[in-house]
Amino acid sequence: MLPLLLLFLGLPAHQTRFFAHLIPLWQAIPGRVNARNFSRYSEWDERTFRRWMHKTLPWGELHWGLVRLLIRWGVLGSRFILAIDASFIPKSGKNTEGLGAFWNGSQSRSETGLELSCLALISLTGQHAFPLDIRQTRPKQDRADRLEQYLEQLKDVFSQRRTWLSGHLRAVVADGQYAKKMFMDAVHAEKIAFVTKLQSNANLLYPFTGEHPTRRGARRKWGGKVDFKDWSGWQSVPGDAQERVWTRVVWAPHFDRFLRVVVIERLDRKGQVKAHVVLCSTDTTMPAQEIRALYSARFQLEFVFRDAKQFAGLTTCQLRSTTGLENHWNAACFALSLGRAEQLLERSARTGRPAGVVPFSYEDVKRRAYNRLFASRIMANLGLSRRFAELEEHPSRPLDLGVKAA
Repeated sequence: MLPLLLLFLGLPAHQTRFFAHLIPLWQAIPGRVNARNFSRYSEWDERTFRRWMHKTLPWGELHWGLVRLLIRWGVLGSRFILAIDASFIPKSGKNTEGLGAFWNGSQSRSETGLELSCLALISLTGQHAFPLDIRQTRPKQDRADRLEQYLEQLKDVFSQRRTWLSGHLRAVVADGQYAKKMFMDAVHAEKIAFVTKLQSNANLLYPFTGEHPTRRGARRKWGGKVDFKDWSGWQSVPGDAQERVWTRVVWAPHFDRFLRVVVIERLDRKGQVKAHVVLCSTDTTMPAQEIRALYSARFQLEFVFRDAKQFAGLTTCQLRSTTGLENHWNAACFALSLGRAEQLLERSARTGRPAGVVPFSYEDVKRRAYNRLFASRIMANLGLSRRFAELEEHPSRPLDLGVKAA
C-alpha cells in the first residue's frame, strides 16, 4: 500500500525513496528502533538515517494522504471526530531539547522527560484512529504555556485543512484538561461541536423559567446552581444496569455559554451512587447518547499511544533536536497507521464495504514484516527474488509464521 500512497501524494523522488525504505524497515526490525539498529538490517549507513531524521519531512502530507486514500477506496466512512491528547515520553540525558517536567499518567505524577501532543482523526464507523499532527510540547522553563501550545496546534490544523474538516468532522473531542474557554471558543468559531469532560463539581446554573415578578430592574436570568444530587427537571437517559444517566441544557459561567450536559452516575451493588462523571457539548442539540459515544471514542487515541510505545519504538529515540524527535514520533505513528490501514483494506476487500470494528494487533504487523524481510533476504542471496510472490501466495502462508491472529 505504501508505494500507492507515495505515488498518490507525488512527493519528490528523493523523499519517495527514503520513505519507501524507512517505513517497511521501521515495521520489520525487532528490538529498539533507532539509527544504529536500522543500519544492522539495511544496506544504508547509520549516518544516513541520522542525517535524514534531522531534515524537515512532510509527515503531515503522509498522515492526511493515508486517510484520504482510504476514504477514496471506500475502506473508511466519511465522518470523523478530531481527538487531541498529550503523552509523556521518558528520556535520559540532559541535553535534549524540550526536556522538562511533564505529567506522566501511568505513574500519576510529574516526571522529567518529554511530551508530545497529538491530533488524530477517529472514524465514527469502526472507531479507527489515525494520527494527523504530532508536535513536541515545550516545558515551563522555556516560558511556554502548554495549553496555548495545544491551542496553537489545533488552530494550525484547522487553518491548513478547514475545507476538508468542515465537511467530514462531527466534533472535536478532548479530555478534562482541555475543558477551557479558549478551546471552546476556537472550535465554536469553526462551527463545530466541542465535547469534553467537566469537573465533578462544575459550576453550572439553571436558566430561570418561572414568571418574573413585577418590579423595577432587570429580569431574573438564573434559577439556581446545579446540585448533582437533585435531578428535578433533568431528563433521564437509558444507560447500563449499574448507572443512571441524566441530561439537561444549563449555563456555564466559566465558559460564558450554554452547554448540553450529561451526568453519568455510577452505582454500587446496593444501588447507591459511588461516583459521577460530567460530560458536555457546546452543541446544545446534540443527543446525550451521542455525546457519551463520542467521548468514549476518544480513548482510541490512547490505544495508539500504547501500541506505538510497546511495538513501534515511540520511546526509543536517540536524537536530541526537536526536529529529530518529531520525525521519530511521526514515523512511529505513521508505521502504526499504515499497518492498520493495510488490515482494514484487506477486510474491506473481503466484505465489499467499509470496515467496521476490526481487532488490530500491531505486534502481528511487525511479525509479518520481519518474516518478509528475512525471507526476501534469503531468496535474494539464492537468486530467487523473482519468485518471492509465490511465497506470499502459498496456501500454507509461510509469512504468517509466529502471528498470533493468523
